[in-house]
Amino acid sequence: MLRRLWALLTALFLVAGAAAAGPLTADMKRVEVIRGLTFLHDVRTVAIERSTLRERLRNEMAKGMPYSTDDYAVVLRTLQLVDGEKGDVFGRMLALYESQVLAYYDPLAHVYYSISGLPAAISLAGDAKQMHEFIKGIQIHELTHALQDQRFHVGDRDRTLVHDTDGGLAYHALLEGEASVVMLAYMLDKNGITLKDAVDNDSMMDTLTNAAGATDGSIDADTPRYFIESMKFPYLDGMRLVMLAYKRGGWKAVDALHADPPRTTREVLHPDEYFARIDRGGAPAPDFKPLPFDGVANPLTVEHLGEFHWRFLVGEKSATGWADDRVTIAEDSHCQPTVLAETRWDNAQEAEAFRSAYLAFLRGRGINPDFATDDNVVRFAYGADYVLMHRFIP
Repeated sequence: MLRRLWALLTALFLVAGAAAAGPLTADMKRVEVIRGLTFLHDVRTVAIERSTLRERLRNEMAKGMPYSTDDYAVVLRTLQLVDGEKGDVFGRMLALYESQVLAYYDPLAHVYYSISGLPAAISLAGDAKQMHEFIKGIQIHELTHALQDQRFHVGDRDRTLVHDTDGGLAYHALLEGEASVVMLAYMLDKNGITLKDAVDNDSMMDTLTNAAGATDGSIDADTPRYFIESMKFPYLDGMRLVMLAYKRGGWKAVDALHADPPRTTREVLHPDEYFARIDRGGAPAPDFKPLPFDGVANPLTVEHLGEFHWRFLVGEKSATGWADDRVTIAEDSHCQPTVLAETRWDNAQEAEAFRSAYLAFLRGRGINPDFATDDNVVRFAYGADYVLMHRFIP
């Protein structure tokens, strides 16, 4: 019975947006019934033309970055997240989002933007009922973001995480995961299944999340894998986190996630650790402070990468046991970058596993770094400024 629903979810979870313009009152009521919370006021909506979308996305993303979009491309290349990419790296990311987005909710402006027409790569022509479900499901998703904004002030939290890559990704996993589960509840109800039935059935949960994460044929084959994986993570891993919370205590347990949200992608990737911390009343990881290493006067950026990014670079096994990190990128007078990375692990064995894997990874990219290990701390340095590298790793 759910085969058709799963096929539809595959498309829905890879679309970071909502549906066509029109009255939202009825769908707001649907979200309120599912979520057990009421909107505090109407949701402001603005209709825009698809021809303006790329420039709008560029401006929206630039607002949330601590540096320019050109510098963002330098950061991605320097950290080897988009190895070998030439030309407009940021433009490739925009092209990916443009190919997926149907609309979006902006928690900083508190506005729901609907976009005329479907992306060229998305077509459900010939099945009017599926098109209706597609639009309604995604609209439910985006209205959940508006409800989160009104109830939990997500824009304010977002601003505090602008310098914390790992913390921001973890927080968005909660937001996208919750919106995805509300959408799922709406669609399951259409098939005569309750959300409780789904979360209590481990096999059904696995099938739903695996279907949602299936490869989307609308994504250009030349899109850097990093953009795809970092786009999928908040939806899929966030969905698992929220479903587990719902299984523990319904929507009240999901409310509690907002009171003490996951602070790192490790807590999202390992929800058992997150819930164990919550249950014992443990303190969350402190907010990341982007302080450069000694001797770096004007860094390009100070990054907090987290388990998600180290997994992406060295694989899941070698990133197990991540505890913390700080990565400074400095540029010399010729704009040549140098990376100073300090990582901390749960124990010396996991630190050594990471050191070996990351060293092999960098050498595979033609980089011969300086490195040092001190019990559970691993430091790496590579780039153009040998004096700075030697100061970091004597």
